[in-house]
Amino acid sequence: MKKRFSKKCITIVGILTLVVSLLLTGCSVSTSNPSNTPAASSDNSTSTVAAKNPYQDAIKIGFVPNVIGDSVAAAWGEGIKRELKYYTNITLQAFDGKASAETQSQIMKDLINQKYDCIILQANDSAALAGTVKEAEAAGIPVITLNLDVDTPHAALVAMVDYEAGNLVAEQIAKSIGDKDGNIVIIQAPPGASRGINVEKGFRDGIAKHPNLKILDAQNGEWLTEKGNEVMRDFLTKYPKIDAVFAINDAMAEGASQAAEAAGRLKDMVIWGADGEKKALEYIEQGKLTGTIYTNCYDQGATAARMGLYFIGALGQIDSSRFTKTPIIKMAPIVVTKETVGSISADMRW
Repeated sequence: MKKRFSKKCITIVGILTLVVSLLLTGCSVSTSNPSNTPAASSDNSTSTVAAKNPYQDAIKIGFVPNVIGDSVAAAWGEGIKRELKYYTNITLQAFDGKASAETQSQIMKDLINQKYDCIILQANDSAALAGTVKEAEAAGIPVITLNLDVDTPHAALVAMVDYEAGNLVAEQIAKSIGDKDGNIVIIQAPPGASRGINVEKGFRDGIAKHPNLKILDAQNGEWLTEKGNEVMRDFLTKYPKIDAVFAINDAMAEGASQAAEAAGRLKDMVIWGADGEKKALEYIEQGKLTGTIYTNCYDQGATAARMGLYFIGALGQIDSSRFTKTPIIKMAPIVVTKETVGSISADMRW
């Protein structure tokens, strides 16, 4: 069967990170075993799970996002489907995590019991999902995480830039405020979300380089537009002067914009998000949002699918259950403002 590949491939930094991570783990890759027979590992033990041929053998892949209806998760799911549609032997099933670590853990256990071949997971909580991810890897099921990592080594993490995204937004806000004193508020991700922690750290480190800028407050917006709106209304009540808002994702930034506009204060501040979803790009075009850090989530989902197929076909040659560090693939970011939003074409908008 002829396989077509996406024109947009894993970024160079992602490839280098993966290679370096594999080297650091000490996992060996056999180059002298052309068949799909598992090769011996470095300690002379062999995998109990046979490798599969992604072109021929029946394969089941599970996709477990935090919330299945979320725009980011929907774009990942579409990217995964686009990548896998050329394989008639692969079954893809999506499951709703319902924004619950407990629900996701139960789904993970079910997929392990049903002997799925690979799981693509957006973990609700880094610590809470670590146990079932470890179980899956021990059962020979490679786990590819998307954006939200887990606290145990696994096959791969395919992520938007996080620390770097926060840093980029900090510099953009500093540029817009200039030498004036500036008051900033942050709409945070839920506690325990690794991406949120890293994005906020990058932002705070960036703002710390500018002594004229002050972070007044930070509150959890739960990734949601409605909660972001609620948090922003509270900020507007408490602080008569807000010069900049940074929401850890676009949905919360949209909520902040709506609240600021309703209060008649939208023109008094800059508002930034991070993700690059279609609605946020429209808000930027309309002047309701200052900017975002865009990631092509279709390609991110496709990249996760490619990584899953790679590990399915490499079982026994590369045993991800023995990794001591998770390989990381980071997608290339684009800083989007009103001046640059036109560069994101219709087929790239999710």
